[in-house]
Amino acid sequence: MTHTDPYRLTPGGKRDDAPERTGGGAGVVRALLWVVLVVSVVGNTVASAVGGGTGVHLAAGAVTVLCAALLVVGRVRRNR
Repeated sequence: MTHTDPYRLTPGGKRDDAPERTGGGAGVVRALLWVVLVVSVVGNTVASAVGGGTGVHLAAGAVTVLCAALLVVGRVRRNR
């Protein structure tokens, strides 16, 4: 049995004149998140080595957790 979709414009479901949707800025954002993640981890490590204050550790840790969470969310959304 063939199911017809009344909202589909073409049998393939894709308009011929529609541009291809690519990830666009998603790759750039992901790369920037990785860079910020690495910089924050290195900053936290350096702060530990030189005896940095608690505020430095908290700030670097918060940035690390935020970047990691955003990378995980992006990965989950891409896999859906």
